[in-house]
Amino acid sequence: MGHEIKVMTFNMRCRTEADGPNCFDLRRDKILTVLRRETPDIIGFQEITPEMFAWLQNVLGAHYTVLGHGRNRDYSGEANPIAYRTDRFSLHSFKVEWLSDTPAIPGSRLKNSDQSGCPRIYCCAELVECKTGKLFAFFNTHTDHKGMQAQLFECELLISRIKEKGLPFALTGDFNAVPDSVSIARIMATNATMGTVDATERIQGTFHAFSMDRIRTGEVTKIDYVFTNMITDPTRSYAVLDDNSCGNFYSDHYAVCAYLSFTENN
Repeated sequence: MGHEIKVMTFNMRCRTEADGPNCFDLRRDKILTVLRRETPDIIGFQEITPEMFAWLQNVLGAHYTVLGHGRNRDYSGEANPIAYRTDRFSLHSFKVEWLSDTPAIPGSRLKNSDQSGCPRIYCCAELVECKTGKLFAFFNTHTDHKGMQAQLFECELLISRIKEKGLPFALTGDFNAVPDSVSIARIMATNATMGTVDATERIQGTFHAFSMDRIRTGEVTKIDYVFTNMITDPTRSYAVLDDNSCGNFYSDHYAVCAYLSFTENN
């Protein structure tokens, strides 16, 4: 498959004391173990609060560049940053927009919709693979958790931005939507025009809500995805499994990994 790019999407779960033993402060070592063991080339994170962002920059800084900012009007609050290996890629461009009627306005939300009170954003890094000089676009997002209408609009905006780039692409994120939902179906409908495939199509579930009961009974919901028009083998994609045998989980989501490579024409 050529020179592969290992991509991870990882909802790290925001820092909240309400999580008790699963509070971020108590999960940091497990998270770092996952990141160091998996060594992804690019990571799309979700639910990263400012203190978590600073921690990621600190622990990943020797090997990764971490880019992004919060979704609020003053760029505070939760972010869904992108981290990429500095020995494999150089940055061509980086952009954050809001998934709203006015994408360039910080903190903006969809008007007259069922979108939740949370502003939603996406990040896009255009990256150059150092060894080959090939350019591609890496999108990362966290779509709304409440409104199906909002989710569909957000995915439409993402599709339009991907089309505008006209590049090999990966789109990672927590879409808060199961595979047969309207918004995921809309993304998959671009297969004919954009070559979009779900590199994670074989993965059964990604969100377990810190619950061993859900894991044991197979009630883990798939809401995290890696979409791409690059070469990928979905049978090799996997969720990074976990349990709370040491007292906690690394997140309420499984991190998900996929392998991508350029086509001969890219």
